[in-house]
Amino acid sequence: MRKTFTTLALFAVLSTMAVSCQKESDDAPILNGDKINIEISGIKHEMVLVKAGSFTMGAINGDTLAANTETPAHQVTLSQDYYIGTTEVTQELYEAVMGENPSHFKGATLPVDGVSYSKALSFCDRLSELTDMTFSLPTEAQWEYAARGGHKTPLEPNLYAGSNDIESVAWYWGNSQHIPDSGSTYPVAMKQSNSLGIYDMSGNVWEWCLDWSGYYNADPEIDPVGPTNGQYRVLRGGSWYNYAWRCRVTYRYNNYPEGDDYVHVIGFRIVALKNNNKTVSR
Repeated sequence: MRKTFTTLALFAVLSTMAVSCQKESDDAPILNGDKINIEISGIKHEMVLVKAGSFTMGAINGDTLAANTETPAHQVTLSQDYYIGTTEVTQELYEAVMGENPSHFKGATLPVDGVSYSKALSFCDRLSELTDMTFSLPTEAQWEYAARGGHKTPLEPNLYAGSNDIESVAWYWGNSQHIPDSGSTYPVAMKQSNSLGIYDMSGNVWEWCLDWSGYYNADPEIDPVGPTNGQYRVLRGGSWYNYAWRCRVTYRYNNYPEGDDYVHVIGFRIVALKNNNKTVSR
């Protein structure tokens, strides 16, 4: 049976946000302009505001690499502002929240890897308990909108998150090999960010999305959350282990939500809706 969660209001008045947060909890998020700063046991994590808006989701005309799962391109409207992690969840943050580190490649500022869909959701639930906010995985639409630059999206979207030059924004098969056929993840935020200041949405590790996997149709959508059920959950962004074409912002992959094949390549990033008048199905 699918669970639902309701996002909590950050606070009623933005001008008093920082003071209110400090009064709530030692681990409560602090607002800093269009960003939220989370600190758990001394480990910091930043999230950036993505303003509501509309965009064309799916492969654009002329993208010769597009698979049939990336089409048809269609209009999507996201009706509510949300915050998204400027980086993938790191190993030090995951360990501070969960008390363990499942990663194959060890390093405090490396993205956590080896995380199943349910473990990613458990992290979100535990972080919500610690901070009095409600965190989740991004929907596939939220992920792609943010990867494209959200409300700062250029008229001609880039192939990768922040550039048409993958070398400038992503760790992928072409640059992650320390020695031939022996690559790994890299510390977050070492490459160039996109226009929203978000790093590593192309490459490094695949990122879980909230949605069940399914095909697109051409109809416009508002706040889509994917099919109501399925066998696989959506993954986005590509990884250090993939060629460039799988790191494109429109490329869609999927995997079983549970299993033993998560080592090396799968991680996640988190979102939090700005307002509390919406529920999202898991």
